[in-house]
Amino acid sequence: MTLEKKIRFKLRKRDLPILLGLFIFSGFGDKVYGQQKLPILDSIHFAKEVDLFDLIRHWTGKAAKIVSDTPKEGQKNLSLLPIVGYSPANGFVVGGAVSITEYLSNPYKTLLSTALLNASFTTKKQILLNLRFDLYLSENKWYVSGDNRLLFFAQPTYGLGIYGLHGQSYTFGLNGSNVSGADSGQDMRFNYIRLYETVARRIANHWYAGLGLMIDINFNIKDQDLKLDTPKHLTSHYIYSKTYGFDTSHYSTSGLAFQLIHDTRDNPVNPFKGNYLNVAFRFNPVALGSSKSSTMLYTEWRNYISVSERIPRNVLAFWYWGVMVTSGKVPYLALPAITWDTYNRSGRGYIQGRFRGSNMFYAETEFRYQITGNGLLGGVVFLNATTASNPISHQQAFNSFAPGYGFGLRIKMNKADRTNIAVDYGIGDGFTGIYFNIREAF
Repeated sequence: MTLEKKIRFKLRKRDLPILLGLFIFSGFGDKVYGQQKLPILDSIHFAKEVDLFDLIRHWTGKAAKIVSDTPKEGQKNLSLLPIVGYSPANGFVVGGAVSITEYLSNPYKTLLSTALLNASFTTKKQILLNLRFDLYLSENKWYVSGDNRLLFFAQPTYGLGIYGLHGQSYTFGLNGSNVSGADSGQDMRFNYIRLYETVARRIANHWYAGLGLMIDINFNIKDQDLKLDTPKHLTSHYIYSKTYGFDTSHYSTSGLAFQLIHDTRDNPVNPFKGNYLNVAFRFNPVALGSSKSSTMLYTEWRNYISVSERIPRNVLAFWYWGVMVTSGKVPYLALPAITWDTYNRSGRGYIQGRFRGSNMFYAETEFRYQITGNGLLGGVVFLNATTASNPISHQQAFNSFAPGYGFGLRIKMNKADRTNIAVDYGIGDGFTGIYFNIREAF
């Protein structure tokens, strides 16, 4: 049987309807092999799988593309995802995302390098431009990463700490003036530039050490709900900024970060095994452009465990992300907040920026499983929790938690590098939302 006939035989009608409610429990029948070392294949042996490009060729009557299980140095894998959607933080969104992967050296000695470019425009007069990349040079001797953004943005803020859950109220104070209320967003507009560039050298097997340049600039800030005349209405951003001496219209946090990285993932786009650790200590001196001097500690850990010997794609994944201000003061919009991580994937179940704090810790677990035997469709179920501190009200991290959970669908876009289209439905406390992305959440 030819490869074309094999692909057409596997693309039966039962693969075509994509119904979110049908797959939640479909991947739990496999025996768990959590204590065994699994013979997982490292990002190769994908020729027998089916992806979205195979489906399009089948629908259009074009001949199936002949693929090889052997990865090649310099061969690019390109995935393009048009974006048409809606989110509470952005309104209606139109744009596109481009994912590019490539082995920059010998595929059997060098990890896959990736880049993700997003550009979108929204009905809330937002322009969002993002470029993120992770590059592994020859034999993984050097690791280069970047997180670069230019945003003309609008987004409500909900104050600091974990408030507004179960009708819980919050209270702020400044020079005898108090503002209190329940869970309600305070509208803001601002422009934002982020330039994070890291260069790290391998110092031991899977271990890297390096230096990063980190620049955050917020300007043209408009606190739209702020009213200083009668009746007075003070916002969280105004109170924090005045309390700690920041200009309310613009500020910056610029510095250097010393980073230690450990990476054993078999594929950075969609791992089946391995772990990732990143610890960074950031210095933000006034001499480098910061509005005020400060230091910050970033910690991140990810772990991936395949739970099926027969289906390596069935993976239990864990993610921890934490940021602490260890000295000095950081401007309000530069404080850690959900969905402001590198790929904007934390906090499924809540609106972007719903929780923010001087210290923030986020944890998530996700079970990823195969639905169709040809690899075209997969599913996920996830559970997460967020905690954050508020220096003004003296709320400490771990005193209160915001839970989130949900499920999602995965559509294989490019089998050569495991790139998926991700559609998730998240549920939080008082909020639900649909999240549409390219690649996995983490």
